[in-house]
Amino acid sequence: MPQYLFENAIWQEEGDIEDKDFLKFLPNNKKMHSWIKDSRDITVNILHTETSESGNEAIWGSLIYRQNPKKKDDLEVFHFYLSKDILVTNELDFETDEDLDKDSVLRQMKETESTTELMMILLGDMISSILHKIDVFEEQLRNLLWEIRERNDKKTLDKIEVVRHEILLWQNLVMGFLEIRMAIFETFGKDVEKEKEYIRTSARIDRCIMLIRSYKDEINNMVDMENVVANYRGNEIMKTLTVLTTLFTPVMAFGALWGMNFEKMPELSWTYGYLGSLIVIVASTVFLYFYLKNRGWTGDILKTALSKSSKLKKQ
Repeated sequence: MPQYLFENAIWQEEGDIEDKDFLKFLPNNKKMHSWIKDSRDITVNILHTETSESGNEAIWGSLIYRQNPKKKDDLEVFHFYLSKDILVTNELDFETDEDLDKDSVLRQMKETESTTELMMILLGDMISSILHKIDVFEEQLRNLLWEIRERNDKKTLDKIEVVRHEILLWQNLVMGFLEIRMAIFETFGKDVEKEKEYIRTSARIDRCIMLIRSYKDEINNMVDMENVVANYRGNEIMKTLTVLTTLFTPVMAFGALWGMNFEKMPELSWTYGYLGSLIVIVASTVFLYFYLKNRGWTGDILKTALSKSSKLKKQ
């Protein structure tokens, strides 16, 4: 596989982490052999550092840099070994992602001064790809925000949960980049902070983290809004049912009373018994209605109903 020689650094790109050509660049290290052995089943980020011998510091591991939000096992993994002398990686699939341009990467690498800059260029392009996908996600989030205002139902809540899952995946991806950036500083010292590509990629990672946190807060606010609306609607429904049940209590009570089959019921022989019973039922119902209204237990329901009817008239 190709080896790219630059003035101050070398990038060796290999097809597979278990290939002999990949292994020959790596030191004989127990932790590293364990990493290589498990490389085919990697579903989480792995990162190791070696700082025991001054001048021979190194980091290696695996980074999940692309994840299909709809398929758990559809992911792309970046395997790497980075020392002061060389950067060794598996072969990256530049053709799958239009945001990863190998020619552009190689042009940037020509101006590098160290292998850490080579690494930061690759990480920078990967994080740029994530940022572009987040831009598409931002449009989806905006449409959902207006949908909550215009049509708030169970389908909208389901869409919020899908978006929430996606932003958590973005967060999980970016944490891997952040960890590698911190490990490079930890392993190779303060000098890397002065390197142009380290500064540039660090800024992209920070920008990505800022956007994800902002969108995460926005989604949480949407969920809170949904909960408030759902609770309010639930309370209004229960309140309406309670008021209606209370108002019809006289009808049910007197109906049950006069529906009895006792032989001696004086009301049955009254000339105006039927009219009197209607008056009693209506009077008691009206009394209950005004009692509830004066207590303020029907106000919100009536106002909601009135406001809706007035809107319909205006339309």
